[in-house]
Amino acid sequence: MSCGKSFGSLAVLGVATLMIGLLSACSLAPRYERPEIDLPKQWRSVDMGPAPLDTDWWNRFNDPVLTALVEEALKHNQDLAESMANIESAAAKAGVGTAALAPLINGSASARSESSSERAPNLTAPYDVSGLARAPSIYQGALSASWELDFWGKLRNQYTMLSDILMGTVIGHEALRLSVAGQTAQAYFALLALDMQLDTALRTLKSREESFRIYTARYKQGDITELDWQRARAEVETARAQVHTSTIDVDRAEASLAVLLGRSPRDIMERGMVRGKGIASLPAPPVLPEGLPSELLFRRPDIRAAEFSIMAYNANIGVARAQFFPSISLTGSLGTLATSVGSLFTSASGTWNYGASGTVPILDFGRNWYNLKDAEAQKKTAIAVYRKTVQRAFEDIRTSLTAQREADSVVRSMQVQVQSLRRSTDIARLQYDNGYTDYLTVLDSERQLFAAELQLATALQNRLNSVVSVCMALGGGWRDTGASPTIPLIDKEKLLHEVTTDKTGTFK
Repeated sequence: MSCGKSFGSLAVLGVATLMIGLLSACSLAPRYERPEIDLPKQWRSVDMGPAPLDTDWWNRFNDPVLTALVEEALKHNQDLAESMANIESAAAKAGVGTAALAPLINGSASARSESSSERAPNLTAPYDVSGLARAPSIYQGALSASWELDFWGKLRNQYTMLSDILMGTVIGHEALRLSVAGQTAQAYFALLALDMQLDTALRTLKSREESFRIYTARYKQGDITELDWQRARAEVETARAQVHTSTIDVDRAEASLAVLLGRSPRDIMERGMVRGKGIASLPAPPVLPEGLPSELLFRRPDIRAAEFSIMAYNANIGVARAQFFPSISLTGSLGTLATSVGSLFTSASGTWNYGASGTVPILDFGRNWYNLKDAEAQKKTAIAVYRKTVQRAFEDIRTSLTAQREADSVVRSMQVQVQSLRRSTDIARLQYDNGYTDYLTVLDSERQLFAAELQLATALQNRLNSVVSVCMALGGGWRDTGASPTIPLIDKEKLLHEVTTDKTGTFK
């Protein structure tokens, strides 16, 4: 009979263990599916080869100064420092989610003295009721444990949500690194363009001052009218004003770049900005082919971060659904209780207990229902953000490719224009000196040349900026021979282990 009872108890225990295992594998989160995106066909049909993208795309410009500036920005930029702190925070929260899956064990100790009345009714006390020990000292020590059984996957879905948030934060850091590198390159190109404009203004001012000295001598001799002399004088001051304006712009660009690089206030005020090649000497990498595979776009970190946001809110729905079901916890404690410290470690002072507790929502006035609806709405929001991010990405790649292709043509046209205006200015001056034309023709030609030279510097800047825009639109860069990289997938579990165990703050 006892054997039958034992067998029955073991069978019940086995069935209970099996049920716990099955229920622990349960998850109430919806099955995740990537939102459908209607991609253009030409992005799927082009074979670009197996080579990976160049993530250090700034090396393509072959300017050691630019490379050093970008590396300095990636190391000291304060936005990146803030982003790293956000990663550490998200990693800590993911660690909390991991710890919630394991039992919670606490240690406790207490010592107290109390006095009770001997005449109290139904007196029960752990001391001699004769009155010899009415005020005993009681010492207690215990280890207690509790473990919430994750029947409905609430804790695991919460961990999944926190880990997906961490992944999104890490990839968002990648996006910020790409943005900081792009901003640094474009700020450097803007500085070089302003340098070119300042050089143009200084050269023009010098030329006009020399011409004005000649016109002044001719005016004194009566060879030209006062009208022509005043016009020549005005053109000198126009060039001089442009010199001052360009000087202000150069200084502002240097200060802005210094902040982007994360330099100290002292360096911002006292340290100059080193230049490398002139803007006209920097190479413009070739334009990409017309067709690109869809995977090339999906390596963009902002798109990947947006997808992890959907995954996080998808897991959060599982957490909200689990709130409708009972919560069951196992509890137990092991300790000692005695009236003296010396008796705490004797077998007679041992205490223990174990048990189970459960709670089930009965009447919460719709709280859990509204939490679920909020979780579902957050996922819808994340999906909309994801779709909008993809749309903007295609907008970026379309406009940046067109801008890069056309910007090179703009530069070539501007260079021809400047050459023609220089020649026409020389002819106008020669004709004026020989009396074949009036001074207005000379002034008009000089003004056009001056404006065209300033615009050429801007055109060169725009051409380089268009290369940066293409690199950023593609999430990092490309190889000139053609590249169709696979999306660099991140090992989630490995990454979570790295960021939750790294204590140096040097995560990359």
